[in-house]
Amino acid sequence: MRKLLLSTFVLSLLTGCGSDDTQNQPSEPITPQPEKSKYLTVDIKPEAKFEGTFKVYLGRYPDPVKAWLQSDEAYHQGDHTHDRMETGKYYAVDERDALLAGIVNEPETAIVVDTAKMHKLLMTNPDGLGAGSARGDIFVTGHYSPFDALRYLALTRNDIKLEAITPYDETGRDTYEFAVSWDCNRDGEFSDTDNISTDPDDTYGCGVNSSNYASPDWHFRFTFENGEMAKANGTLNGVGPQGELGYERMDQFWLKPGMKIRFQSFSPEMTQRRHWVQDREMSRLAQNGGKVIVPNFIVLPPPPMTPTVIKDLHVTAHNMRSDIFQPGVITGMDMFLSAADEGLDIAFNYWPSLSTGAKVGSFALFRAQGVSSKVGSGWSAKFGENAVNDDFSRDSNCAFDLQGLVVKPEDCRRDWQSRFGGNVLHLMNDRWVMNQPPEFVAAAYKDHYETWGMPEYSGKKRVERDFSREEDGTDIMTLQVFDLPKDDQGSVLEPTHFGWGIADCTECHNESKDPLGHGGHSWPINSSDGFDVTQPYYCATCHGNNGAPKAHGESARCFWCHDSEENRPTHHGDASTQRFYQGDEIKSNSHIYNHPNEIAALPRDEMGNFKEYDNIWSSVNSDWDMSKVFPDPYACMTCHLSTTN
Repeated sequence: MRKLLLSTFVLSLLTGCGSDDTQNQPSEPITPQPEKSKYLTVDIKPEAKFEGTFKVYLGRYPDPVKAWLQSDEAYHQGDHTHDRMETGKYYAVDERDALLAGIVNEPETAIVVDTAKMHKLLMTNPDGLGAGSARGDIFVTGHYSPFDALRYLALTRNDIKLEAITPYDETGRDTYEFAVSWDCNRDGEFSDTDNISTDPDDTYGCGVNSSNYASPDWHFRFTFENGEMAKANGTLNGVGPQGELGYERMDQFWLKPGMKIRFQSFSPEMTQRRHWVQDREMSRLAQNGGKVIVPNFIVLPPPPMTPTVIKDLHVTAHNMRSDIFQPGVITGMDMFLSAADEGLDIAFNYWPSLSTGAKVGSFALFRAQGVSSKVGSGWSAKFGENAVNDDFSRDSNCAFDLQGLVVKPEDCRRDWQSRFGGNVLHLMNDRWVMNQPPEFVAAAYKDHYETWGMPEYSGKKRVERDFSREEDGTDIMTLQVFDLPKDDQGSVLEPTHFGWGIADCTECHNESKDPLGHGGHSWPINSSDGFDVTQPYYCATCHGNNGAPKAHGESARCFWCHDSEENRPTHHGDASTQRFYQGDEIKSNSHIYNHPNEIAALPRDEMGNFKEYDNIWSSVNSDWDMSKVFPDPYACMTCHLSTTN
């Protein structure tokens, strides 16, 4: 990605429109980039910074929408159950029904933490747990965990106290254990009166049946910044106002700027379940003399391909995120790279900031067993214990027989019954610390086209598309990837071309610039496919790709990454700009997916309430529009030849 962006930046400086191919040549030769890692499809070294802000919430969020959806009172309020009746799909009761029933999740006031202030204070080692992070063995100087954020809150606020702290190297679980007191009723005292809200309306937000005084049952939930298109932000999905929940060690979890962290009391059974998982991991580590050995590593490609199973995979650190973690720290990414060291075909791509505004900045599993992701379908990873596979789901009954835990139905509903948690989290592999081996690592190839209501188009297919706003079939055109000429065929452009590296030929070659060739503005138009505009990628069929940088294996939806502000391509006509979409132009409002025990993909607000998008700034290449001049992915795949299969 960096190589691509650097090349684009350098070449964007060469904008002279001369009258022949020898003018305005680059003054300096372009220095070849070093060879990228054998594990990566892109040449990039991330440099994450702890800067900006993040948000913190205290206490259990009541989440009335989730409570209603899981109650006997929930029923369909409207006729949206017929949205896809022609396909025979069943819709569960969802947030649309809750809104019609008058059930709403009200917004909260967040504690906004300034990362610079937090860093400055913690570097003084004010509580004796370490200068900087309390886990200097995990994080490089300047990076922190949610536990460090909790330390900071306890040091700077008078309504929360961190006490009874046991160091991570004394708990037997390689994590700090502690108790929290929270003055949730704001009476200026830490006492039993903060434990249980006797107010039916929970006026102070203490959380019904929450333990808030000298409680060992506090843990954290998290939500990463979703950007504008927060379709998965539902309460039953597990990423709504409460946030996602796992059994992860709080002090080994990377605190990413921009994210939301919730500290709250959980049921004692949740604490016991988390400890049980961590104890199993520690036992596994001890049995192997401190080596991280995963009993079962599984790759499940699409049928009819056969799965790959590696028994007792020895995992070593590859230090791919040296900007965050200390040398030797094991991550989920290392699980796959260690399998690659044993001969398995594995490759990672890189996700920067996305067109939705989500700032990802992480490596993502792109290829395994020769099967590459296609954006709307690709690889999904799971890590953990076999026994906790079904802990978190909409239908979890919390039957923890192996642990001997008995969980009250209401605690099960509050703490476990949501889609994302446990083995399945929105946590990128390169950030997921796994210094203690899980029982299994699994990657499965899954399809999300239907889930998100996306058309499944690929740059390698010849398709027809209606470009008229009314979609009445009056403006149908054929889209395809073109073959480029060989070096010894046609008028293939060379680096001496005055516009070398400029994607949009019409910046120089147009009716007002008195250009050479093709008779002024009478440029070749791909009329046989239905187009009536000049398309540079059609010009490339005779003149070559004019120095376009190599691609990195993706085959569609380039706009997902290259429509973000920092990654938007220059000199690509209207594909280098954004357009304001509103009303019926936003086709994503009508793409709804709702499975009773999976996810419900529908437009929501920050609190998880149903809310259609009113307006969105987006590139003309999107899932509801497409550029005629640089249609994604057909123009992209013609000129930016892929370096991977």
